[in-house]
Amino acid sequence: MLKYSDVPIRLRGPSSGNGIGRVEVFYNGQWGTICDDGWDLNDAKVACRQLGYKYADRALQGSDVPAGTGQIWLDNVGCTARDQNLISCHHRGWGIHNCRHSEDAGVECSGF
Repeated sequence: MLKYSDVPIRLRGPSSGNGIGRVEVFYNGQWGTICDDGWDLNDAKVACRQLGYKYADRALQGSDVPAGTGQIWLDNVGCTARDQNLISCHHRGWGIHNCRHSEDAGVECSGF
């Protein structure tokens, strides 16, 4: 059985070292992106917290995010304040999406 803690996430992009970038999730042996459909500050807060940051300054979408490649793992992510990590948030299911990488989701985090 897969535990939520077994599904890491990371930031990618030229500013990822500064807490800004595309959010990727590791599932089924490969990294993939998250579609920005429904992506908002609540989702960004959970992602930033999971990445070790104190704050989510912005939820990034579309042209604000460097496009990824490969698998798009999640779509229509819907987090609440109770969620401890992105995988515990509501989503359509692994690999189920209607997106392109021009719709990858990202975050701007601070307070590492």
